[in-house]
Amino acid sequence: MTRSFAREFLAPSAGALLAAAMAASPATGASSHDLRHDPRGVWLRPEGGVQFSFYDCENGKLCAKVVAAQSAEDRSAIGAVILRGARQTGPNEWSGRLFNVDDGKTYDGFITVESATRLTLKGCLWGMLCSDETWTRVSAPPAAHAMVDDLR
Repeated sequence: MTRSFAREFLAPSAGALLAAAMAASPATGASSHDLRHDPRGVWLRPEGGVQFSFYDCENGKLCAKVVAAQSAEDRSAIGAVILRGARQTGPNEWSGRLFNVDDGKTYDGFITVESATRLTLKGCLWGMLCSDETWTRVSAPPAAHAMVDDLR
């Protein structure tokens, strides 16, 4: 991802340290039909037009990767896994470690699913230099059998 993408995500006080998205594990009992608190699926970061897919991985946790981007510079990051093993911390909240494509470092990240179509991401450095933004859902998660088929 471009350096500008990293700078846009973090607050000015934190600098260009984090270019990642956050995702998390699905709510207990959530199905592909109940999206109110389910982060799985494709989400759009409006600034920059980058899309991220949140999917099941690592023993019931969630991962995320870049799946689409508008700018040619950001397209080079398509396929990059930016979140591994996020876990649920509340009814509609998750936490995990975010990988910054630009600097190769990992940071703390938090997500709150506000509704079936909105989630808020927060990236933090040292637990105090944080910035957040709201993303919108592009598509629902695929059916469970489709997710398993994709792993073969």
